[in-house]
Amino acid sequence: MGARSQRARPVAAVVSVVVIAGSLVAGVVAAERLGAPAGVPQVVSLAPRDTASIDVTDWSALRERLDAGDDLVEVAGSRDLATRSTLVSSGEVVTDGLGWSPGTVRWEALLQTTAGAALLVGLPGSDAQTRERLRAVGYVPDGDLWTIELPDLRVGGVSTPETFLHVKILPGGVAVASSEASLVDRVGDVAAGRDSSLARDPAAARTWAQAARLDAYSLQSGRAGCASTDPAESGPDIAAQARVAVEAAGVLEPYQWLLRGLGPGETGAQGGAGDRFEVAMAYDSGPGAAAQAQVRARLATGPFIGQTGAVEESIVLTRNGADGAVAVLEFERQRGSASLMSFIGPLVLASC
Repeated sequence: MGARSQRARPVAAVVSVVVIAGSLVAGVVAAERLGAPAGVPQVVSLAPRDTASIDVTDWSALRERLDAGDDLVEVAGSRDLATRSTLVSSGEVVTDGLGWSPGTVRWEALLQTTAGAALLVGLPGSDAQTRERLRAVGYVPDGDLWTIELPDLRVGGVSTPETFLHVKILPGGVAVASSEASLVDRVGDVAAGRDSSLARDPAAARTWAQAARLDAYSLQSGRAGCASTDPAESGPDIAAQARVAVEAAGVLEPYQWLLRGLGPGETGAQGGAGDRFEVAMAYDSGPGAAAQAQVRARLATGPFIGQTGAVEESIVLTRNGADGAVAVLEFERQRGSASLMSFIGPLVLASC
């Protein structure tokens, strides 16, 4: 992949534009057709075409990077790295019953589709071990679909979240779970190549590719991203604050897809344990993406819209530019920063 960014400079500095070929999208689609083992990079190939958002937590990477042992969830949570996790909030039911926890699974990815939500899990054991656990807990197979009645699954007296009512094991050591059996079946069809995946959307695939160096991240369609960052939803005062900031920065063009997430810092900031925050937005063209990268870089200083304090107290801009038709902004996350992944209140850099 070509060079895509520049070190942060005054806003007047020129942002270089690098237009990359469509080989990345073709590669993702080719992996989908060939049935490549489904790791985190292939999640987009398992998501149905109508998926509006994907929340990913790469627990294998976080276990290695944080080296926190039994304190993994606490440490990851304190750094905003567990905010988008479903397993963290599922508690001991899933941990003890299915053996799926932040300390065991390879990764998790929550899909939001027009038919509901589905959780993809990079399994910690073999398919045979997973089937044994499902059966032991009380799931009943019907072909390759495993189902349990909610009251029947109890660990420590607590019934399972509805998300785990229906489970199917997919190729590549992955399971999908959902409260909707039809959605589980559809994800299975996508995995088998019988239904179209989100990887067939070139803009979504280009944006997804920017997550290669992230450990916890969210991909959202333009509509979903706009909805989660709308200043109007936070009240008139914040909406007015956002208008003033945007008027000073320039016109914000709507994006096709939005990615935001956290990964390891490049320079070993904060004693070698720093985190990098990234925002990426897909547009129609390279020049359009480069122009938006400049506009949004102007919002990296001053009051943090929707939060307390200044933007620089939470994130410091280190790079901004374009990777083909994707605007990319990278930041160094500061200790004690406001939550960047909770989606509570507008983050103007990622708003429409």
